[in-house]
Amino acid sequence: MKTTYDIVGIGLGPFNLSLAALLNPLNNVSKKFLDNKSEFSWHPELMFGDAMMQTSFLKDLVTPVDPRSEFSFLNYLTENGQFYHFLNTDRKAINRYEFQDYCKWVSKKLAQDIDFNSNVIDIKHDGEKFEVIKEDGSYFSKNICVASGPTKNIPECAQSHLSDKVFHAKSKYMKNLNLEGKRVVIIGGGQTGVETFRNSLNGMWGRVESVTLLSGRQNLQPLDEAPFTNEIFTPEFVLNFHSLPQEQKDSYTQAQLLASDGNTPQYLQEMYNELYLDKFYLKKLPEYKIAPMRWLKGIENNGSNYSLLVDNLMSESEELFKADIVILATGFKSVLPKFLDSLTDVIQKDHQGRVIVNQDYSLLTNINSGKIYTMNFSRHGHGIADPQTSLMSWRSAMIANDLTNETTYNTQNTGESFLSFFK
Repeated sequence: MKTTYDIVGIGLGPFNLSLAALLNPLNNVSKKFLDNKSEFSWHPELMFGDAMMQTSFLKDLVTPVDPRSEFSFLNYLTENGQFYHFLNTDRKAINRYEFQDYCKWVSKKLAQDIDFNSNVIDIKHDGEKFEVIKEDGSYFSKNICVASGPTKNIPECAQSHLSDKVFHAKSKYMKNLNLEGKRVVIIGGGQTGVETFRNSLNGMWGRVESVTLLSGRQNLQPLDEAPFTNEIFTPEFVLNFHSLPQEQKDSYTQAQLLASDGNTPQYLQEMYNELYLDKFYLKKLPEYKIAPMRWLKGIENNGSNYSLLVDNLMSESEELFKADIVILATGFKSVLPKFLDSLTDVIQKDHQGRVIVNQDYSLLTNINSGKIYTMNFSRHGHGIADPQTSLMSWRSAMIANDLTNETTYNTQNTGESFLSFFK
């Protein structure tokens, strides 16, 4: 007879890896985490040499809730003989290369709890337990945790043109990209768009003929990482925020966009300095254009190139851009994965068709036995911290505590905020 686990996690990015790390010391919890990749990797298409994390290295997989954990970033540095050298870099944030290697190191330590090369295709519930079905077998579990990652957000006008010439920034086409002599247009002025623009301009994939960055935003706007803004990235704020009326939460979350989805200020400064130095002294960069307040309206395939019809939101006019390569740095959206289709009827949604996520990060369902925990599906419920790594260890601790029905990790006594939002 097959083992029935207490929890099976589907998808092994940093979020479920954090949960796996916190559950690992708990001998009373049987667990298994599945991923379709052959080993841990995290957005390998976007591993630029100048790409930095936007949160402190102390906000790792475990430290905020279990600073003595063997899976901390500091222990990673110590075991790899890097601790003192890292201190000498005098940084608060780390490169994405470092973060990915740290996560891979943790995944190797958790090898007995992880099954790679496991592509989940369906999940069923028989009234008592879940059956997690993959291509070559299945697992049974009392609970599941879905952290399979968000879906690429593709503009409607681009969907019929997707190819090796028009593609999302998180795409296999980024791996062997050749932009030599090409006219490149990048859609999206967030961090990924800006990083792709800068690296294209600097010849990472060959010397372009020209590169254009189109953004619907008002400018290349910086991330709001001021100390008082960061007070909303605390457990106390999220716990109170979750109980607010939905209309109020939607309004506040939209207003705080740049607290979670802006560009790293230091990165913008460095890029501006590069452009300044080249414009007035070096004069070596290829032709480029940064065009905010632009909205992609249509794409026409001309055979060997593309015409992009764009609304200029500032001058209220239409513009035409020519491109050989179009890179869509248009972000992601949270959509339930296809393997949950069999459970669609038992998952409750709000009037906008969004899943309803309880405070313990489980979905509101009609199932009487077992829970479907989710990660990165509750920006509308828990606030702008939900898709970020900032509170991932705390969220994992919330799930671990609920799963064991014990206060294994301290998730409540986080200290009073400097801002009195709720009382």
